[in-house]
Amino acid sequence: VDADGRLNEVKDILRKFLNQVMASSDGFRAAEAHPDGGKLYDDVSHKVSTFIQGANDDPEFIEKITVAGCDFAEIIYGHTSLEHQRYIVLYMACMFYLDDLGLRHLDAVGQFSRRFVTGEKQLIPALDVFADVVKQAYDLWPQVGADVIVAGTLEGVTAMHLEYTTWGMAVTPHAMWWLNYLQNRMSFCTPFTHLNFMKSWQATPDTYIQLLPYFEFIVSGAKLSFYKEDLARESQNYVHIRATTDQTTAIAMLRILATKVLDCAKRARELIGSDDPKLLAIWESFERGYVSLHVKTPRYCLAELSTNQDA
Repeated sequence: VDADGRLNEVKDILRKFLNQVMASSDGFRAAEAHPDGGKLYDDVSHKVSTFIQGANDDPEFIEKITVAGCDFAEIIYGHTSLEHQRYIVLYMACMFYLDDLGLRHLDAVGQFSRRFVTGEKQLIPALDVFADVVKQAYDLWPQVGADVIVAGTLEGVTAMHLEYTTWGMAVTPHAMWWLNYLQNRMSFCTPFTHLNFMKSWQATPDTYIQLLPYFEFIVSGAKLSFYKEDLARESQNYVHIRATTDQTTAIAMLRILATKVLDCAKRARELIGSDDPKLLAIWESFERGYVSLHVKTPRYCLAELSTNQDA
């Protein structure tokens, strides 16, 4: 298959995936802006500005990661309260900072977990803010949820450092579990899942605990950055590396992953059934929001594949 034919196959797989998610989730509806959303942006932007300037990082990242954090909170977690969204915006701003600038502060990223546990000051201001935010999870989420947010964040930052320090490492064929091991931690899928379930909604996870793996797989399984990576001819990504370990093509692997995510969503709805409309609403808000965020974010180039992104 020539380059144009291959790209058309990728487009077809992703277009069908997006349209099926739209159909099951009643289209991509952007969350309504909260009346205090502007103040939320201003509050977080000031904190982001402070820790970026404190590390002599490029000021152009201030607006970029603040907007990304606000979009994440409003589109994916629009079903949570303003207080929870304020937490999520700052949490995500810190995470996006590490994603964009972590390589510049590699030693600080590598020491984050140890310093978090010992209570030592972090090596850069952004990580001091991140450590404080993570500890506040117990104020807003149930005990189990807060525990997972803390543990999953430490694992996620450690995995980021691991990715930075093993970049370019040749992955041995058949080493399929290694890639999933790293991806499941780097995706922050466990914290992202528990951010859905506010303490004010339910104090214990009894009614949703069996759904947690399905929430996590939406994050770790949906490779929505692949299209922009493919357009840029990047091959150092999950789909290409997983294709190597599974001894198949990237297109075949993308098709397999898209099918698995759609099956995950179907099974989640079957598990919830019709007896818990609140839980179903949380699921649909998260699933729709996670995919919709990627469609609405220009960097992923997915809007051109979606026929109904403004429905």
